[in-house]
Amino acid sequence: MTPTTVADTSTLPVTTSPLITTTVPDATTVATTVPITVPPAADTVASSVAPTTPGPPSKVPSASKGTCAGLASIPADAMNVTTIQGDIDGDLHPDAVTSYTTSDGVPHIHATLAFGKQSDVAIPLGFAETVSISFEDFDHSAGAAVPPPVAVLAIGAGNAGSAFVTFLTLTTKYCLGQWTLGNAPYSLRISQHGPYAGLSCDGTAGHIHYLQDVAEQQPDGSWTVTPQLITHNFTKVTLTALAPYTVPVSPDIAHRFGDISGCDHAPMFP
Repeated sequence: MTPTTVADTSTLPVTTSPLITTTVPDATTVATTVPITVPPAADTVASSVAPTTPGPPSKVPSASKGTCAGLASIPADAMNVTTIQGDIDGDLHPDAVTSYTTSDGVPHIHATLAFGKQSDVAIPLGFAETVSISFEDFDHSAGAAVPPPVAVLAIGAGNAGSAFVTFLTLTTKYCLGQWTLGNAPYSLRISQHGPYAGLSCDGTAGHIHYLQDVAEQQPDGSWTVTPQLITHNFTKVTLTALAPYTVPVSPDIAHRFGDISGCDHAPMFP
């Protein structure tokens, strides 16, 4: 009888299917490279490109490693605590941003990113011991495959009929930071007292332009408006002077140029 021989397969090569990973583009970079001059075809792009919803990033960016300066967590004795949720790092996952006041009366804003990193900024603004926060779609780009991350708008109360406003976004190290102009913290005053000063937004060609306005009344009763375009590269601000223009006498001048007008945040004054 002929014996049956069984082939030894222990040394045969083993093949496996390659893993498929999904990588989400770094939306923080997208957010900071929105051009000041937008192409006229942007509206067409907005209507023809269907937005997509990529999955979570395959790995946490190396730039996000390490700790940020400032407090590592919200103190247990914090006061005036308010938290909002929004995507500030561009990974399509909601992050927590909290406004609070420390026991020594200093306003702070704290960010906890979805992947766990925390950062904290002391932000005295105006005359109050607390600041209110909301989100602004500052780098809005219609038709973008990955929506740019939102900016944090912080408001501190001033004297009657006025307030102080600033913005915060993440740095290149994924740490929350107040915007700076030159070497100083950036803020703008909103005032219902002439000359009027305010923040306005103008949406054109699929983008949103944020303007810092000052309106001064002329001897004939008309108003000369001097706008400055606000742009940023991460937390660095650039103000670009635009051509002044004149508007006639109108009962809504204070609302148009001495308040927040046309932006995500509602007007502050009745």
